[in-house]
Amino acid sequence: MRNRRSVPLAPALVMAVCVGLPVTVGLPVTVGLPVSSASAADPAPAAAADFAHFEAKIRPLLLARCASCHAGEKTSGGLALDSREGWQKGGDSGPAIVPGDPSASLIVKAVRGLGGVSPMPPEEDHNGLPLARLSADDIAALVEWVAAGAPDPRSAGARIGGMSAEEARSWWAFQPLAPVTAPTADGAATIHNEIDRFIHRQLEEAAITPAPPADRRTLIRRATYDLTGLPPSADEVDAFLADPAPDREAFRSVVERLLASPQYGVQWGRRWLDVVRYADTAGENTDRPLPHAWRYRNWVFDAFDRDLPWREFVRLQIAGDILGGTSHHDGLVATGYLAIARRFGHDIDKDVHLMHEDLIDNLGKNFLGLTTGCARCHDHKYDPVSSDDYYALYGILAGTRFPFPGCEAKGQPRDLVPLLSPEETDRLLAPWKSAVAARDAALAARDEVGRRAALAPLLAEHARTIQSAPVGEGMAAAIAAPDGTAHRLELRKGEVIHLTVSPNGNHGADTTVVDLVVTCTSAADRSLVGRRWATADLAAGALPANPLEADGAVWCFVEPAAGGGPAFLTQRKQAIEGHAALVAWVLGDLPSAFANTAPEPVKAWTELAGHTFFVHPAPQRPVAVAWVCPGDGQYTVGGSVADGHPAALDGVAFTVAHVASAAYGAGLTALGRIQSSPLPDVPPQPVVPVAYAVSEGEPLDVPVQQRGDPEKPGPLVRRRWLGIFGGESVAADAGSGRRQLADWIATNPLTTRVIVNRLWQWHFGAGLVRTPNDFGSRGAAPTHPELLEWLASRFESDRGSIKAFHRLVMDSAAYQRSGSAPAGAAALHRDPDDRLLGRFPPRRLTAEEIRDSLLAAAGTLDLSPGEGHPFPPESTWGFTQHGPFVAVYDSSRRSAYLMVQRQRRHPYLALFDGADPNASTPARQTTTMPTQALYFLNDPFFHTQAAKVIERIGTDGTDDARIAGLHRLLLQRAPRATEIERSRRLLATHPGSPAERWQALARVLMASNEFLYLD
Repeated sequence: MRNRRSVPLAPALVMAVCVGLPVTVGLPVTVGLPVSSASAADPAPAAAADFAHFEAKIRPLLLARCASCHAGEKTSGGLALDSREGWQKGGDSGPAIVPGDPSASLIVKAVRGLGGVSPMPPEEDHNGLPLARLSADDIAALVEWVAAGAPDPRSAGARIGGMSAEEARSWWAFQPLAPVTAPTADGAATIHNEIDRFIHRQLEEAAITPAPPADRRTLIRRATYDLTGLPPSADEVDAFLADPAPDREAFRSVVERLLASPQYGVQWGRRWLDVVRYADTAGENTDRPLPHAWRYRNWVFDAFDRDLPWREFVRLQIAGDILGGTSHHDGLVATGYLAIARRFGHDIDKDVHLMHEDLIDNLGKNFLGLTTGCARCHDHKYDPVSSDDYYALYGILAGTRFPFPGCEAKGQPRDLVPLLSPEETDRLLAPWKSAVAARDAALAARDEVGRRAALAPLLAEHARTIQSAPVGEGMAAAIAAPDGTAHRLELRKGEVIHLTVSPNGNHGADTTVVDLVVTCTSAADRSLVGRRWATADLAAGALPANPLEADGAVWCFVEPAAGGGPAFLTQRKQAIEGHAALVAWVLGDLPSAFANTAPEPVKAWTELAGHTFFVHPAPQRPVAVAWVCPGDGQYTVGGSVADGHPAALDGVAFTVAHVASAAYGAGLTALGRIQSSPLPDVPPQPVVPVAYAVSEGEPLDVPVQQRGDPEKPGPLVRRRWLGIFGGESVAADAGSGRRQLADWIATNPLTTRVIVNRLWQWHFGAGLVRTPNDFGSRGAAPTHPELLEWLASRFESDRGSIKAFHRLVMDSAAYQRSGSAPAGAAALHRDPDDRLLGRFPPRRLTAEEIRDSLLAAAGTLDLSPGEGHPFPPESTWGFTQHGPFVAVYDSSRRSAYLMVQRQRRHPYLALFDGADPNASTPARQTTTMPTQALYFLNDPFFHTQAAKVIERIGTDGTDDARIAGLHRLLLQRAPRATEIERSRRLLATHPGSPAERWQALARVLMASNEFLYLD
């Protein structure tokens, strides 16, 4: 047993508990510790009478009237009056006392109520009770003291945050890892390895006889859930029970099999995600989705699977984009840890200081077991973390570019990080860029814009309006001369008849029936005489092309764009709104020319008559049907235009024009043929994969934000490491400093202690330090301090292998004990919380384990890795403060892949104590609530799985055989005789069909403690 070393105040108690740990003052890691600005020097020489006046008059006055607001943890306005250094430093308004000058001293002005200073004491206390002002004698004594130079024998001493420098240097968690030798111990049955030697000694001192070993069924069930989060199959249990090897050897084989399972990484990665508060949404007031955060989640699972060394695991999450990892992709994705920091407020760019606070808080708790976030507004009240420390880390993060998840004020995501290098990206995009260039070259050769522009003056010069007329809602208008007969025209080959339909003033653009009929009455070419061209005839032919040749003439469907020349409707649509008979030519969504190609009507947005041709102008954009004359002659132009979809608006208007230019017709036809000819194919643009990750920004040092307010900057703080660990600065050429930060954290012995404690906790339900996120002065002392040191040293000697840690712990007798209570009431009284590990602590399955067990029992569990979630496309996001994103996505994959939302937690995970994605969850709570019982009674998912369980059991065999099969599937054992009898009674008396009775029996077993709890 090593000698104990006393340290001042609170650490003395902790160190007394931590017997055996070496304590060194002035460690190398704490050389050059920055202390608070208060001086530790001795007070200036003062006359004994001056000190006597202070002790007689001033100290009692300060204690009685000022200490409640200006001493210890309470420093209203930042002013501490419990030490000389406190009033010298002053508060938000500066030094409180100017020695020798009462008139310039704020404290004198305050007690006198002079000089615009808030009077002190205030009129009321914190409870609203009136406070008396200082008496004239008290004020006179205070003035006399200040005038005499304010002699004050009190000294706070050198401090680092909330600890004295001596306390900080001596704190057990900040020491280098100490070599510890496991104690000698007897008792082969209770000692398998060094872990048991440490535990056995304290059990022996407490006169507690440990519980006997667990039976094999209990042990394989415990280990399988522990390492994979899933139940063992009945066959796996049977194989372990039948293994003729000695118990320890057989169990080692089970452990190796489980460590090799890909489900191991999912289970242990999920535990890490609890601590880093992983979520799939941003958390700001619209709680926008993070469609790419899943890459970090899966990286964590994979890192555990491949047993990534711990220091590398730490480094990559902080600086993987700089370090690179095993690949460019690996390092980038790992920094998703930083990127998933919660966003806050309406405009997240304005509240970025809160994101940094969230991240600094998590960095401290997660890796170091320190509540670093508490130093945002002031020096830490309890631990050696100063406000300067906080802003030194803040500067490192401020020099980092974070992805922008979008917000209501500023739109969609940006600054996501490509996963490919520039060279890889160029190779990926090269074929697509080549195809785009070929298409652009073909378009340039067509010169469509030039051709359209050349047609515009021809149309303006040669077009003559034959008829213009409105078409009211529900009305029709004839295409006819004033006498009611068809228009009679002399046409030459290539001239054009233009029928244009335009929307009216209130955008009554709508479905319009166009029945244009052109007939040749005489021509030099006798074959043309008597021919008839009608849009109704086109409808039956499915509009296969645009331009469309028909019996020597050419039909063109265009938008008669003003100034730029006519534009063809170039996109063909089929099966409009699911109706195979509806085909169209469109330009964008509108305008369009379309037809019902079937003889019978089609009910779409309205009833569309069979074998009918329609046009649909766009608001403020007309549409035209052009007919190009096949030969010189005389022609009649007739027909009608009708409203095809009355809507109580103001209808449309139409114009029929004769374009007496053969060049126009030829040019229009040529333009259409060029536009309809195929272009070189362009494949879809390859998607360059991106990560929700960070990258280097502009390095900078930041000022202290006084009282945590970014609008009140104070002195500039240089980027550096925490002062308690040496305060090493970031080099001028080191970028943001994240690389150094990653090294500082990864190599710190405190980081090793914290992860070893977490791993122990995740095996045994509680850590050797029962405050896993707090190794500071307010945290719990280790229950087995020497064991913690030994495990940390062993972990480092194993190069940070978490799987080696599993093998070590699970091979111990402590892990393999049963959960039976130790013999005798006295033993239970001595260790009611099982802190000494005389038995294995039982636990309820986590929310994810319960759900996965239900799916596994039902045979519906999908063990393939999940990736992204079916979020709506980013281009559609319009989430607002009053209409935030909310979703729950069903999945049969493992529950670790469920979408985790910050503002509105997944209802199932919240019900069964899943991790809070808004803050680090070092340990899951276990609550028992009526709503959990109601879940097993009423939830559709639970009932569905029970029904599928019964389907797996089948209907063959006797009831007793099926009862046995049900127990074997759900509980991995045969039923007892009493259980068979109870099952028979339920099947005989439960209302409903036989299937419903069997499902009820399945639900009883699936809601039982044996299914939900581990021994």
